[in-house]
Amino acid sequence: MKPVGYLFFLLIANPVWVLAEDPTVAVPAKFSDHMNEAIRGRLPKFIPKPASTPAPVAAPAAPAAPADPDVLVLPKVVVREWRPPTNDPDVWLTERSIQQKAMAAYKGSMTGLEWALNSWFIPLFSAPASARARGYYESSKVSDELERLGHLAQVINQTDPSAAAKIQRALDH
Repeated sequence: MKPVGYLFFLLIANPVWVLAEDPTVAVPAKFSDHMNEAIRGRLPKFIPKPASTPAPVAAPAAPAAPADPDVLVLPKVVVREWRPPTNDPDVWLTERSIQQKAMAAYKGSMTGLEWALNSWFIPLFSAPASARARGYYESSKVSDELERLGHLAQVINQTDPSAAAKIQRALDH
């Protein structure tokens, strides 16, 4: 039968299935009054928590009128600085895709012969290639981040040598 025949069959057979269904809706079983009373008698009584009224907020003191009428006095605002986003491209990836990315990087770092030899492992004596790939990937990410921070220290050294020295000391430890 051609695909059009299947579509035609579905269009014709669909109303037959709808008509064949039982139109009655299943009604949930109800308990007797005696059973409801027995169930509710064993449950703890419901005592709602008293509504807590918020403490009245004292109105802020009106600022003194500025000497200059052209000066606009704004209310005091506290700005909290957010942590800047990380430089990690794997933040949005799943574990599986990170593992695939790590395997691709690990395999790309070797020649075909090296990969053929390193892809074999003995379970009791060596780690599988996927674990070695993940370790390689994590260590390469750390070394890339250290390289980026070293370059940042060199750029900062042009304007503030003391701050660059502090960064370099932190990188060395």
